Amino acid sequence: MFLWKSANQVDVQKLSHELADIMAYCLLLAHNHSVDLEQALRAKLEINKAKYPVDKAKGNAKKYTEL
Repeated sequence: MFLWKSANQVDVQKLSHELADIMAYCLLLAHNHSVDLEQALRAKLEINKAKYPVDKAKGNAKKYTEL
């Protein structure tokens, strides 16, 4: 859907359908394994915040071990 295309060439309706499929699968996995998605997301954001401090990571694509 994105290969060799710029952002303005993406079919938004197809993208929205694909994202809906992904979200449905995520919700099913979370339900089947008793994962609190809100808590999981908040925890992951905190991990990323520690790994990628804004003053070092903003504007570059280096892995956290290279910052």
